[in-house]
Amino acid sequence: MMKRIISSILILGACLTPLTLPPIVQPSLAQSQDLEIEIEQLKQLIQQVQQQERQGQHRQAIQSWQQLLAIARQFKARQGEARALYGMGINYYRIGEPQEALKYLNQALPILRKIGDRSIEAATLVMIGLIYNSSGQPQLALTHLNEALLIFQSAGDRRMEAATLTAIGFTYDNMGQLQAALKYYDLALPIWQETGDRRGEAITLISIRRVHASISQPRSPLKYNNKAVPIWPAIGDRAGEATTE
Repeated sequence: MMKRIISSILILGACLTPLTLPPIVQPSLAQSQDLEIEIEQLKQLIQQVQQQERQGQHRQAIQSWQQLLAIARQFKARQGEARALYGMGINYYRIGEPQEALKYLNQALPILRKIGDRSIEAATLVMIGLIYNSSGQPQLALTHLNEALLIFQSAGDRRMEAATLTAIGFTYDNMGQLQAALKYYDLALPIWQETGDRRGEAITLISIRRVHASISQPRSPLKYNNKAVPIWPAIGDRAGEATTE
């Protein structure tokens, strides 16, 4: 269940895989006689990596991101370089290679901080936090997640604020600090409801149910379970439905 919940952060956080990319080529490329051809090839490569990610072709996406990374570095396009590193990290995470993912995410982070790309910086911090959480380093996870939380709150990104609060709750949950976990789940729940994200709401309700069951509050688990039950079929999530049975 915890593995499923952690993986769901990738679904909950829309910005974790950017759907649009900034120009990856610096103006110096405009001096090239083959400008139009190179820009068209670049656009096709960006479309290709986005399609690969939508289709779950993560190894192929990594190869495409590697090509984009090489282009960005060739033209010293720092934002493009950071986005490519981030994209590689996300896809390595999705194929179950968290340490390889961490390598690329940690390369992206200082660039994102330097150029001021705050939204992807925060998303990168969340991913690093999730990896540290799953690898048994909860304090490092909390450091990165709390830093991301401040950025999302400052930007007014309520959906990612809720996702990060939930991730912090997961981390305390894994540490056995159930009251702390419950605090963050309780903070996340009304934000999920406010944003209309039913999946996030259901996942948080199930997490609250689990904590209440663990701290011997026999009536509360059923209450939260009953609230989550109708959400899963409404969003067509059979696997989630099974977690409430």
